[in-house]
Amino acid sequence: MDEICKDRIQKLQRRIYKCDECKGDIELWKEQVIPEHGLSSKWGWWFRNKFPCQADVGYVFFRYDGRSEYVFVALCPSTVWVFDTADFFLANALKACGLVREVFKLEGDSFVFYEGCFVTDLIKCRRKARDVGKNVPSRCLHFLREELEMVRACSGKEPKVIAVGKDARDMLWRHRNKLGVRSWSRFKRREEAPCIYLHSYAEWRGEEDVKRSETFKKYVKDIEEEMEKFGERFC
Repeated sequence: MDEICKDRIQKLQRRIYKCDECKGDIELWKEQVIPEHGLSSKWGWWFRNKFPCQADVGYVFFRYDGRSEYVFVALCPSTVWVFDTADFFLANALKACGLVREVFKLEGDSFVFYEGCFVTDLIKCRRKARDVGKNVPSRCLHFLREELEMVRACSGKEPKVIAVGKDARDMLWRHRNKLGVRSWSRFKRREEAPCIYLHSYAEWRGEEDVKRSETFKKYVKDIEEEMEKFGERFC
C-alpha cells in the first residue's frame, strides 16, 4: 500500500476512535469502537490461544489494500464482543470473489486477517441492536464520506458501493447524495441498489435445514451478481 494512503487511513481511524458525538445518547465504550473492523488490544484474551499474538497486539479483520475500488458498507459493528461466524462467512465469500486475500499473520503491532477491498460500517460504534434507529449520527455520515473520498484517491477509481444488509442499503440510499455515492446514480429505485444479505449465525452453525456449502455458494453468487450491476462504466 502507498505510504500516503496508509497514513491517511490511520489518521482517519484515530479520529473515528476518538469520536464521542453519541456519548450522551447511547451506552458507549471506547473499547467497543471498531474503525475498519479492528479490535483493540483489550480483546487479546479471546485470540491468545487461537492465533500467535501477544496481549498488546491489535487485530485488524479487514485491511484496505489501497487499490480496490469496491466498498462494502454494513449498518454498524457486530453487537457481539469478537468477530463471529457472520464475519468469517463474509470474508470467505469475498475471498472466493477475488476481493480479499488471506493474510492471517502478525505484521508490526497488528494481527491482520484479510486484505483487499474496503469494508466498513455506516454507524461507527458498537451498540445494542435496539439502539440502532432510523437516523445516522451526522459525524458518521461525514466519516463515511471521507472514507469514500480516500478510496477514490487511493484507487484512482470511483468507489463501487455495495450495502451489507437491507437496513444499510436503505440508509445509504437516503443519504447517497450527501455521502457522494456516485456509483449509485444509475439506479432509479432503492431496491435496485447493490445489496447483499447479512447472514446470521443460525445459517452457518450446521442446523439440519441449512446446508453450509449450498448457502456459501449462493452467497458468492449473490456478491458476483451485485458487482455486475455496475457494468463497465465504473470499471
